[in-house]
Amino acid sequence: MSETRALTTRPLTPKVWEMVQSIAPVMHRSRLFGVTSPEAAAAIMLKGFELGLGLTASFEFITVIQGRPALIPRGALALVLNSGELVEFEAPIERGPKGEPLACTCRMKRRNGLEYTVRYTMDDAARAGLVKPGSGWTTYPENMLRWRAVGYCMDVLFPDITGGMKRADEFGATVDEEGNIVEGTWAPAAPAQPDPPAAPTVTLDDLLSHYSPEEIMEANDGRIPGTNDEVAAVAARLAASNG
Repeated sequence: MSETRALTTRPLTPKVWEMVQSIAPVMHRSRLFGVTSPEAAAAIMLKGFELGLGLTASFEFITVIQGRPALIPRGALALVLNSGELVEFEAPIERGPKGEPLACTCRMKRRNGLEYTVRYTMDDAARAGLVKPGSGWTTYPENMLRWRAVGYCMDVLFPDITGGMKRADEFGATVDEEGNIVEGTWAPAAPAQPDPPAAPTVTLDDLLSHYSPEEIMEANDGRIPGTNDEVAAVAARLAASNG
């Protein structure tokens, strides 16, 4: 069996973390990629860096849906293609008597000889409750079929390449023929309106002014905290351990 690519290809050094900190607010203010906060921008860059992407290139392939980083389908396939592990790939569409798309069968083969085939049908989508008026499954059924089958196939054969990340289409995002998200077809869960603050909120910058990135990651299962709740939890852990 051929050697698979390690998930983490580059170490997260203090210098990289400083770059992420400096770029994240700029990407948020630019509104170019729809990131909702500097923390969301940082999470995208860190996850992309882990997968071997450049910091700003990460925004082309990763989005945040319902508070979680997700690969757009084109991004997942780009990672697989760039890995050199994919040697055979086909995803034909089956059609009904009027030319309507009925199913897509995706077959992929890895360089080590492993292969996998997934057939996903409109009936499968209907049973899963995905086919609804105005959804991508009624507007772009062929695209949704193809990318769902391709995505499931990649999940089985290339989890080391995609980092086991969920794809945007799994969260309900509509996908075009190229595997990009169709704008305006989904929205992240709206953040709750905050209550009047009873006490100052701890931010990631506050943590970094008192602790090193390594200490923060160690207190959060090896990850930089990406939400306010995670930041608060890490602050409590670090305060308890240093109290």
